[in-house]
Amino acid sequence: MLKEALGQVDEGIRVGGHLIKTVRYTDEQATVASSAHGLQLMMDKMQETTGEYGMKINVKKTKVMKI
Repeated sequence: MLKEALGQVDEGIRVGGHLIKTVRYTDEQATVASSAHGLQLMMDKMQETTGEYGMKINVKKTKVMKI
């Protein structure tokens, strides 16, 4: 589902020439972008896609970190 949601989105950060959109470890996931606008675009697309499957993002467990 994540690939479906973010597959056409050209946002993320470039590392070694590769576009990184998410970082995952066990049951955790981080979505990364180079700007707040890019991150919002990605979250909107994920919300749209999860809604198509009858799911929704738990905003109580969602954290935004700016580095």
